[in-house]
Amino acid sequence: MNTLAKVAALAAVLCAPVAFAQDYPNSQTTPSSDASKAMPSADFAKLDANGDGNISKSEASVDPTLAAKFDKLDADKSGSLSATEITKKK
Repeated sequence: MNTLAKVAALAAVLCAPVAFAQDYPNSQTTPSSDASKAMPSADFAKLDANGDGNISKSEASVDPTLAAKFDKLDADKSGSLSATEITKKK
């Protein structure tokens, strides 16, 4: 076997692990329809139409899952949901 073939074979063997080392997205970050699980901040911002940092019952009505669980999630019975109330695990 000539030198060039040996070098090429060695390079292929040494580079193979690099080709398989890839980052895959974490499967746990997929959105969930369960409102009691952590809501991504982008979704919270979309639902918080007036930007006051809370989701009122009328703002929650655009998400049927959240609207159905609104009273259960509203721990302080303020009539609005804070980010903390939404992300608390029940």
